[in-house]
Amino acid sequence: MVGLIRHTLNHALGWAAVAVLIITLLGQLPVQTPFDIGRTDAAVVQGFGEPETGDPSSDGMVRRVLSTAALRIPHVGAPATLTIRWMAPAGTPVLITVNDEAPIQLLARGGWEEHSFTITSGWQKAFDIAVSITTPTPTERVWLDQVTLTANPPLWPYPAQLGYAALIGALIGSLLARRPRWQTLIAIGGYGLLWLVLYRMSSYPLLYLPAITVVALGAIWFIWRWPQLATYWPQAATPLLAVGVAVGWMIWLIPAMQAHVTLARPGVENDFRVFATRDTVATIFQADGFYNLGYPLLLWLVRPLTFDNPFLAGRLIALISGGLLIGGAYLLARCFLAPAPALLVTVFLAWSGMVVQYGLLVGSDMPFAAAFTFAVALTLHAGRSSAGWMAVLAGVLAGFAFLIRHPGLLLLVWGGATLWYLNGRRAAFLFVLGFGLAAAPQLVVNTAQTGQPLFNQQAKNIWLAVYANTDWQRWDEVPNSISLLEVVGRDPIRFFTNWSRNIVGFLGAGAEDVSEFGRADQLRLLGWPTNWLAIGGLVVGGWLAWHKRTDRHWLALLALIGLYVAAISVAFILPRFWLPLVPLYAVAAAWALTHLLNRPRSLLAAGLGLIVLLWPGPQMAVSAVLTAQPPDETGAVALVQQTITTSGARVVAAIPDRLPLAKYSAIAHLITERVPLTVTFAELQALHADYVLWDNAQGEPPLPTPNQRRIGDGRFTLYRVR
Repeated sequence: MVGLIRHTLNHALGWAAVAVLIITLLGQLPVQTPFDIGRTDAAVVQGFGEPETGDPSSDGMVRRVLSTAALRIPHVGAPATLTIRWMAPAGTPVLITVNDEAPIQLLARGGWEEHSFTITSGWQKAFDIAVSITTPTPTERVWLDQVTLTANPPLWPYPAQLGYAALIGALIGSLLARRPRWQTLIAIGGYGLLWLVLYRMSSYPLLYLPAITVVALGAIWFIWRWPQLATYWPQAATPLLAVGVAVGWMIWLIPAMQAHVTLARPGVENDFRVFATRDTVATIFQADGFYNLGYPLLLWLVRPLTFDNPFLAGRLIALISGGLLIGGAYLLARCFLAPAPALLVTVFLAWSGMVVQYGLLVGSDMPFAAAFTFAVALTLHAGRSSAGWMAVLAGVLAGFAFLIRHPGLLLLVWGGATLWYLNGRRAAFLFVLGFGLAAAPQLVVNTAQTGQPLFNQQAKNIWLAVYANTDWQRWDEVPNSISLLEVVGRDPIRFFTNWSRNIVGFLGAGAEDVSEFGRADQLRLLGWPTNWLAIGGLVVGGWLAWHKRTDRHWLALLALIGLYVAAISVAFILPRFWLPLVPLYAVAAAWALTHLLNRPRSLLAAGLGLIVLLWPGPQMAVSAVLTAQPPDETGAVALVQQTITTSGARVVAAIPDRLPLAKYSAIAHLITERVPLTVTFAELQALHADYVLWDNAQGEPPLPTPNQRRIGDGRFTLYRVR
């Protein structure tokens, strides 16, 4: 291994210096690049309006400057000059900010005008220079017509571009170490020309060209050197890599979690109100026919760490549960795969839009899926182990899943039968014992308060799906106590039709579904093409296990999927209901890939290629969650967080009770008290309120001179009370 490293470094450092020299020299060439706004500007504009036809004095097409508008300028060297042609109503102030420097203020004259300014900053930027254009008067319109970037030698190259060049030179030198030196020089020079033409001088600059080149060459080097690396790679380090994927995923998701500041609507977070209101020991340990006590108990335990704010506790639980899901999936994959291929499962999950989405959304979905995954993994491991503690622990985790959601009861049936099949009666008994120990709080509460250990009222949800077409306005037409036998007995044909339709909706509807948009929920569990790999893996793995008797674990896995799908489909189905199946499908996808490509290099190359294909999924999932938040509420959260910077400030909220802003949001712990909209000024003074968070849709607050006390704009604003 030491020899490999020394050999690599000897060929890398010199060529890294050559690449840096080439980029430095090419970076001295003069540049004058015009960007025709509205036509050939897609690579440099961000946050602008759509192209529009300008007035006769423009060059034809223009863009309106929006509140988030910015120009992304490539690193051409410093100093550079940027010239913009813009127009705004006379007297409109316009601020030009380069990176995070002090803004340059311009005052519009009413017609098209040009201004130039020098760029000498951005040394810490990785890809480009950000030039933002804003106006303190957002009601006024600012238009941009033309941008020209000019740079003349001598120029200082940007560190990021030299760093990319050094890495590219080192990688090319390592890859071509056994080739003639002139070939290496041509390859590095070829990158330099691409950088010059496509990044530095192009009117459509490829801003990520250097970074993508580094990643591509690094992947090629990694694949090329894989046999040598695998020889020296300690097997014990692979689980640490799986942990690294899970931890890295959580770290990557933290900014999105912090941007998730209020309940996303409409959506799965509507149920969160039910959990958050069970905030005392008495309400937690209370029999509820629809929601078990596990998730309210989790919230109650975590709330002291989050300023007693249930929303912040729910965010943290979802994020950590997502990381645990990825780690548990690796443990599950080791029942079917060697350590290195099992690592693919963690990657498939980390890049799954569904996993990312429910790692952000508050609710019981992700905690239940994490407990479900660990229970399945340990059950299958216990099936090939004589250690009784493993069967007990598997049962405990299955019982914990039941504490969170009623479908966890399926694990009792499946786990007991699986361990009996794989490892005999003793293992099955120990599993059931562990389940009973973990589920005891729910069973005791149900028995003491209702006389039924497995008390639930889920039959009403089935009635809603079968007879009310999932119309929640008809929820009160039948009592909560309606039984499953009564639901089925009213119209068995209708019940079984709904059931079969839901099963088909999961597997994938065919031509019998004449609606414009059919359903195939199992294809949404993983990103394309891993979703199809998973289906192929399940079919082939199950067929081999049944006909060839190769691995009985496949039969257990398929039985669990079938049992879960059949049980969930009796009512109505939502994509989030299938989250516990995502790790199972990821294992099948990785298994299929390893059997299609059994050579290590091919498998590694395919894994890296799949990462590229799956890359958009997580970003789209984050966007879906954050854009589902009402903009008025996110603006109010930002306003309160920016205004209330000291502890002790008393903020009173006069918000309609149906809205979650004052109760289930990132600022709920900053709200001292909630008051009705009929509150008076005297009552606010009696509460010693410093601020009142007011819903302006209800009119003006009961304050003297409210406009002078107002802070912020929008539907929800703060008002100073004293």
